[in-house]
Amino acid sequence: MAILQGWDIIDFTGINEKLAPHLIADSQAEDAMNVFSSIAGRLTKRPGQSKLNATQVGTGVLGLHGYYYGVGLTSRKLLAVFNNGNAYYWTGGENPTFSQIKTGLSTEHPVLFATCVNYCVAMNGEDPPWKYDGETVSNLQNAPSTGRCPVLFHEQLFCIVDDDTVQWSDSFLPEVWEDAFVWTFDKGDGDKLTGLFLYGNTLLVSKSRSIFQLSGTDIDNFRSKKVESNFGVVGPRAGIVVDPCFYYINTHGIFRFDGLQSVNIIDPPDSRGLPGLPVTWSNVNKNYLHNAVAGYNKAYNCLWFHVPYNTSTINDLILVYDLKTGAWWKYDKINASCMIDFDDGTSVKTYTGSANSGYVIEQNVGFNDMGEAIKAYWLGKSFGADSPVRLKKVKRVFVIDVKSLNDCVFNYRLDNNSKYTTPTSATDTNDVRKYQISPGTCRYFQPKLTHEVVGKDFAVSGLRVMYKPKKEK
Repeated sequence: MAILQGWDIIDFTGINEKLAPHLIADSQAEDAMNVFSSIAGRLTKRPGQSKLNATQVGTGVLGLHGYYYGVGLTSRKLLAVFNNGNAYYWTGGENPTFSQIKTGLSTEHPVLFATCVNYCVAMNGEDPPWKYDGETVSNLQNAPSTGRCPVLFHEQLFCIVDDDTVQWSDSFLPEVWEDAFVWTFDKGDGDKLTGLFLYGNTLLVSKSRSIFQLSGTDIDNFRSKKVESNFGVVGPRAGIVVDPCFYYINTHGIFRFDGLQSVNIIDPPDSRGLPGLPVTWSNVNKNYLHNAVAGYNKAYNCLWFHVPYNTSTINDLILVYDLKTGAWWKYDKINASCMIDFDDGTSVKTYTGSANSGYVIEQNVGFNDMGEAIKAYWLGKSFGADSPVRLKKVKRVFVIDVKSLNDCVFNYRLDNNSKYTTPTSATDTNDVRKYQISPGTCRYFQPKLTHEVVGKDFAVSGLRVMYKPKKEK
């Protein structure tokens, strides 16, 4: 007589599309959406989001920036540029609103900012560069009219001025630009400069198919080296530095550069050693990938890569990379055109600009998406025990909840059936739900957890499936 055996899931380590569903690790998922594991052995729903501004401004956000220019809470401002052609700052206080500071800007081109000594500057490659000191807006005198992607590097303001050229200002003088202060990167190679990124004491200069590293402190000792010849960064917001690495989005995947080489982390070359999302990546809309955003969610120590999925022309999918574990997750319903952290004096908050509405969105807030339920699910491994040839009879399943938090719904399917079964809990004692499975004869058993309740979280710390091995046939 066969002995009752157990299959345990005691950890949740992300999605793995590199292997067939029956070959992934017990702790991995075939698929998942809007769930995350920030604590080992605990699966929860992703945090929610809420609108900062109650009234919509335009129909999209072109840029966000946190500007700190003095002492006290009144000397820090969250700046936003909307696609109505205007720039604003958030007033905060009892009756918060966006207060206009500039008009007449492009309604299409993304705006990037850099903070200098006495003011911040903004560029979009279309309008004359401008500056803001917390009170007054004016043009940035003598700056290149085509300047975009401003970055302050060794107290010199750098920007991209054409397909191959970077130009910069005098030290501490963002309105003094000398003709000699230019650098050309592989002129005439048919590629275009896409972004500038501070990396340690160097500046990474990206094209769409290559990356250069500019080191030194001024024109007298600057030197340039091509550090990546095969892959580049798709857009101005598609790269982010989290020491000691630079992470960036390319049409071929998502890469990590450690100062020596780039590695594709979303489709690692070792198929059994590291998880990845190659199937999901194959369905990313590469035609609109230049609008992709790479952001760092410090509260959860993970990277958010915002990309357009399937036929979408805006970023509507987030590929989440856990920096601690290397696990991959997926989120939806966060349509971001940009992402920043802003210290309002009491806490550091993460904001995204909406790509398809005139709202700035605060992330990591509550358990709903601006009043709507977050639709979350986790689809586990197709469990076949020692061999799929051998039939199994699943008898019972235990779902271990985390005390005082809400329950998710447990489903399962047999042998990759298209239909999932939702059994009734036989008992629910001390945060452990027991389910009787009948009929449970199968070659593969696949668990699924779902949750879709407004304003509610859930947390699961494990599952146990009890089964009896049967005959091989």
